[in-house]
Amino acid sequence: MNIPLVHNDSRCALHKAQAQGFTLIEILLSITLLSIVLGAVYTSFFTTERAIMRFNGVNLKYHEMRTALDIMRREIEGAFLKKLDSSHTPDIITPVFLIEDRDVFGKTTSRLHYTTFAYKGGGTQFISYSVREKNGILNLIKTVSSPFTSSGTPTSARKEKYTSEIIEDIKGFTVETLFKNKWVKTWDTEQTGKLPHIIRLSLEFDDKGSNIMLREFARPHVGRNL
Repeated sequence: MNIPLVHNDSRCALHKAQAQGFTLIEILLSITLLSIVLGAVYTSFFTTERAIMRFNGVNLKYHEMRTALDIMRREIEGAFLKKLDSSHTPDIITPVFLIEDRDVFGKTTSRLHYTTFAYKGGGTQFISYSVREKNGILNLIKTVSSPFTSSGTPTSARKEKYTSEIIEDIKGFTVETLFKNKWVKTWDTEQTGKLPHIIRLSLEFDDKGSNIMLREFARPHVGRNL
């Protein structure tokens, strides 16, 4: 008789169908594992993104600092003291090189002022660097003035001033010169009658609680043997 055989075959097929499915415990275990994996991927992604953003921010700060120091170095290399013997240079030009030690917002900073040949575009410029406090933050300020108008006519150098913020949120700006084997923070050509031999420029900023200092050295070349 074939009836029991058919019945046994149906029971086997049903048992196989049940065996091929998932139990509730297996589904919950799969969801748990998937959640763990997705959580790890999510955490890794955002940790990497924050690290990249921080690196870009710090890298930009380093770039700004290095660029500012390089510009100052080039300008100082073109600084001069004596009046030029030229009909294009009016008597209103008073070359000077001045380093001042100043206190800004409770922090020791420097003010640098000099007369130089502009390394871009030529001509003569009066340039000042100083630190200014704004909303509790120290910013590096640059002021440029020229003894000539845009048409080339001599004018008062103090009438055409251009001031801009070079770097925001710094911790310090120090200018020093080597005098009698010591680094000093003041220099005035009206008293010394000459340019300093070498200048050390320092810029500081904060990197997640760590104080970072970048330095550059500059030597005025005008009127000196290279």
